[in-house]
Order: sequence, then C-alpha cells, then structure tokens
Amino acid sequence: MAEEQRNALGMLTQTLAQLAERMGASEARERERVEIERERLELERERLELERRRAAMEERRMAEMHRIMVTRRQFVEGSLSGTTRREIAAAEQEEEKGADGDDEDRMADVEGEDD
Repeated sequence: MAEEQRNALGMLTQTLAQLAERMGASEARERERVEIERERLELERERLELERRRAAMEERRMAEMHRIMVTRRQFVEGSLSGTTRREIAAAEQEEEKGADGDDEDRMADVEGEDD
C-alpha cells in the first residue's frame, strides 16, 4: 500500500511539473501574442496617421488646383475681352474710388440737409 501511494505521489509530482512547464510555455506564448498585437496596433496607428496626412495633402493640392483654375479662367476671360490685368486692376481701383466719392457726396448731402 505504501508503495502504491509512493507511485501515485510520484505520478502526481511528475504531472504537476509537466503542468507547470505547460503553463509557463502558455504564458510565454500569450506574452508574445500580446506583444505582436501591440506592434500591430502601433502599425495601424502609424498607417492611419499617414492616411490623415495624405488626405490633408490631397485637400491642399485640390485647393491649389482650384485657385490656379480660377486664376487661369480670369486671365483667359480678360484676354478674350481684350482687357489686360493692369486694366482690370485700374478699373477695380476706379470702382473703389468711385464708391468712396459717393460716400463723401452722401455725407455732404446729409450735412446740407441739417443746415
């Protein structure tokens, strides 16, 4: 009976040692899996940041293309009408001066009404 108990105890001890070894290996695999998952998440964050930057650059490029197209259209329209940029700028300045002059005339009229 004592020998059977010793054999059973030996088997239990061996089983516990194997179990501890397996648990250690399992924990090591789990740590490795978690580390791989962390690396994957970091790569995904970096990918998303690059995508955000790419989208911002594309947006700026599209805005610049729009600005160029508008400028080009204005230039072509001015060229077709025989108007140069200098003439357009001069006309805009005249319009501004005219608007300022109209304001002065209105002020004079208002002051004249008060008298």
